Amino acid sequence: MSLIDRFKTKLVDYKETFMDYRIESIILLLNFIPSMAGFSILNKKNSVIFWIVHFFLVLYVYVLGSIMYQVNVADGPIDLIKSYVNLTLVILIINNSYWFIVKRATLTKLMENVIENDTQSHQLDFLKPKHTKLLRTIKIIVYIFYAFNILDVIFVYIPRRIDVTNEYYSNVACVGMKPLTHFPKKQLCQLVLFATEISICTVVLNYQALIFFLISHTAAMYRLLCEEIFALDDDNMDTATVKKRLVVLIGRHTLTLTITKTIKDLYSMPIGINFGSNAICIILSFALPWEEWVNLSPVYIYCFLVFFLYCHLCQMLINASEQFEYAVYSCGWEKFDLKEQKTAYVMLLQAQKPVTLLAADIVPVNIYTFATTMQAMFKFITVFKF
Repeated sequence: MSLIDRFKTKLVDYKETFMDYRIESIILLLNFIPSMAGFSILNKKNSVIFWIVHFFLVLYVYVLGSIMYQVNVADGPIDLIKSYVNLTLVILIINNSYWFIVKRATLTKLMENVIENDTQSHQLDFLKPKHTKLLRTIKIIVYIFYAFNILDVIFVYIPRRIDVTNEYYSNVACVGMKPLTHFPKKQLCQLVLFATEISICTVVLNYQALIFFLISHTAAMYRLLCEEIFALDDDNMDTATVKKRLVVLIGRHTLTLTITKTIKDLYSMPIGINFGSNAICIILSFALPWEEWVNLSPVYIYCFLVFFLYCHLCQMLINASEQFEYAVYSCGWEKFDLKEQKTAYVMLLQAQKPVTLLAADIVPVNIYTFATTMQAMFKFITVFKF
């Protein structure tokens, strides 16, 4: 097969993947960039070279650059506020990077469970259309998140970030390379800045997209469990079929609970750190003049979008788990044999346990938290500015 034919075949495969709504295609999308960078979400191996280069660039460009700016250039509260924004970004970047390195074994096991749970969720024919519809929604969420942020990075953030003649982001570009007005120092500095932002986007965007996928997919599994358990309320279903289906349902519910617990263990502290850094970033944004806000708008928009999606998707998970509890209670258990009634009762007890993701094991992540946080921010900003 010629090179052109292989390229055409690959193109057709990617087109099919793009239009497909199976879980394998979504994971392929989520894993495409991480696998190229050397930290695939499906295996335990890590690219040491990538992480060494990544951390070196972050420390050199953001940490050292911000320190030198504060020592030699900063003048007034505006520069101080923008430096705090840089600090929150560094915390966010290091938090996400550290997570990818330390939590790999747990993550790979979680992905295996997620794939297994998805495979079991559409064994019955009447569930397949619902399953496809739910995965289609999840894939659209992932596409929108990637598309919005990538376009923002390409057309707004990176062009300003690699412009060595400005001080939009309140840090000294390429410490030790001055003057940056002539070839090749200017071009070398732009290359360093570009590489830094690409490595940061690779880590941060894929970290956020992965958690959005895991939360929304778990919510989808609860909804499919609801559909299947509602189907037990059928007068034409014999006892043997009910018994067989209940065994399968308990297995899937147990697996879903295991996945939910693993997500809590994996993301509780990182979400808490991200919550704090995002909230500080949003508050600081309103303390800046309009022209400064516009310059830093890609950062603030990203923080707001991530904060909202965390709360919205976690609320979807809570709603889906509550719907499952209602489904167990309404599945016609009173018509079952005694043994199956006991089984349904045990499942109901498990379903009544709250499914809530806590940021730093303290703050519940839901839409109420989003609303109250936004309200508190508005009050604080109103007092601060007016």
